[in-house]
Amino acid sequence: MLRTVARPSRVFLPLLALAVASCSSSETVDQQSKLAASTAQAAVLVSDAWLAGAAPSRYASSALQSFAETLADAGRQVESASPSDEAKRDELAEALSRLSNAAKQAKNAVEAEQHAEAAQAQQELRAAQGDLATAYRQYFSPGR
Repeated sequence: MLRTVARPSRVFLPLLALAVASCSSSETVDQQSKLAASTAQAAVLVSDAWLAGAAPSRYASSALQSFAETLADAGRQVESASPSDEAKRDELAEALSRLSNAAKQAKNAVEAEQHAEAAQAQQELRAAQGDLATAYRQYFSPGR
């Protein structure tokens, strides 16, 4: 009796795995996008603190490097997710790449003690945050 039950369930395992994979792809994009949004905000706050003289350069540089890596990893995760709409997924990945690059620029400016460049990188971070929010809304819009 157990063998009879076990054999049919094996037939459904690939179907179940496919269903879980399709759900997890959307969940991965959602999780990575939310992680990126909070990481980008942290990068803006650290930049603010450094520009105001409230954070040491070594701390700000290290934090911004970590944020850039986290954002780059989130971008890779999104790129590897199987898309329901490839163009929308690519827009999200592009916004994440832009955020990562801006965090790297901020880190480099902090290391070089260049306040104007750090402020410019901070503006780029904020603009890329807007791109991420727009791409996220489009990716998860009902019409997808």
